[in-house]
Amino acid sequence: MSTEGLENARLVLTFFAKTRPSGTTSIAVPSDRDAYRSQSIACGPAFSQLLRLQVGLVSPTLSDHRTLSPGIFQSTYIVTTPFPNPSELRHHASITSFEILHAVEIVFDLYSVPSSHSSLRPLRLAVFDMDSTLINEEVIDELARSIGITSAVSAITARAMNGEIEFEQSLRERLSLLKGVKADVWEELRNTVTIAAGARELITYLRERGVITVVVSGGFAPMALWLKEQLGLDHAFANHVRQSICRTTDSVLIPYSKPAAGGVAVNRCFPIPASLRRLVT
Repeated sequence: MSTEGLENARLVLTFFAKTRPSGTTSIAVPSDRDAYRSQSIACGPAFSQLLRLQVGLVSPTLSDHRTLSPGIFQSTYIVTTPFPNPSELRHHASITSFEILHAVEIVFDLYSVPSSHSSLRPLRLAVFDMDSTLINEEVIDELARSIGITSAVSAITARAMNGEIEFEQSLRERLSLLKGVKADVWEELRNTVTIAAGARELITYLRERGVITVVVSGGFAPMALWLKEQLGLDHAFANHVRQSICRTTDSVLIPYSKPAAGGVAVNRCFPIPASLRRLVT
């Protein structure tokens, strides 16, 4: 969003309520109690105070709060210059601590404030992660579970999610442990993996309004393509399995393991002008 010449902007925060069972990285469907708690947190004064005092936003004012689907809530704040960078907010230490403490995940977007002679640009593209987002599980942990090494693989997953090691390194380390996984494991996973609460409704809502929907995953194409069919997504991008993953780490191609990969995938299904490509790569 261009903020040149603007005095105010809308900071839109989408809260995803989550519950994490003890000892696992998988995320379960939030209960009604979890969802209610998260909704209260999302629109409460404590979060406004966090944005102002710990994150450093200037006079954030809550202007709207709504429920999008069970366990998914959205709060809109009016903020003044200097405007925050949504990506920097997403990785701010105070935000990360808040997410862990309250079992939520927060997505930040910044928009201009519509005036009487302007209107918001329509949403045209929505890109989602797969593991622990559109589905409740981490697929690589489920692969480990199938051969009884869940703890070892989950520990590496946790290190990657905490930013202790690079994702590509963590993926290769986990793959090196997965010797003995059966070739038909994908079919088994399709029968055990669960789709996140509200995901079907959200995708249906977006597609009815002409929004292109995409899943971009650092996981595996067999599951991403299955999820694409299950939810009616327009596109799916993930790591391609060249042969049985039980043989060697070199059998898995890893094109979607770096930050720039999301922009590359988006450009394949939704061409981006050269002048704007630097914003997504």
